[in-house]
Amino acid sequence: MNQAILTVPHQVLRRKSAPIEQITPEIRAHIHNLMDTIQYAHDPEGVGLSFPQIGLNLRGFVTFLDKRLKVYLNPVILDASKETTLGGTPDHPTLEGCLSIPWLYGPVPRPKKIKIQAIDERGVEITKTLSSFPARLFLHEYDHLEGVLFTDYTLKHNLPLYFLDRDQDKFVPIQDPSSVIKW
Repeated sequence: MNQAILTVPHQVLRRKSAPIEQITPEIRAHIHNLMDTIQYAHDPEGVGLSFPQIGLNLRGFVTFLDKRLKVYLNPVILDASKETTLGGTPDHPTLEGCLSIPWLYGPVPRPKKIKIQAIDERGVEITKTLSSFPARLFLHEYDHLEGVLFTDYTLKHNLPLYFLDRDQDKFVPIQDPSSVIKW
């Protein structure tokens, strides 16, 4: 079932999520809801969605890249490169957005490469190394499980924040991000 996506300042988005103890029929139903919700998200579209974003305090998320869904339950970051990147190029870093903070975008420093572990929807353990955009996406969704939003990095690192003007299809810089980020 396609569910509403919570937006800031909803308090669930700031809570650390609880581990999933067992994959029960109820948990499976929640996973299917999360999968349906990300697939039908539009205006804006998304590439990842965590349980907190649909109001559940559970450690899990889905990614939706190249029309492929992947489920990560109880994810752990086993290792991360010390070298970080804003993605893209120095002149044009990757701008992260969030379905819980629609139409705002900004660069976020992230490790270039990570090694992760999780379980999938069948309870099968996953261990893999991610780099580039898949690593960035995993880390963005993982942050949701810790109650962290991408805009926290904007303030912490004094980074730019942009509003997407859909009429002109361009990013408009926000002069004082702290005046917009109140959550």
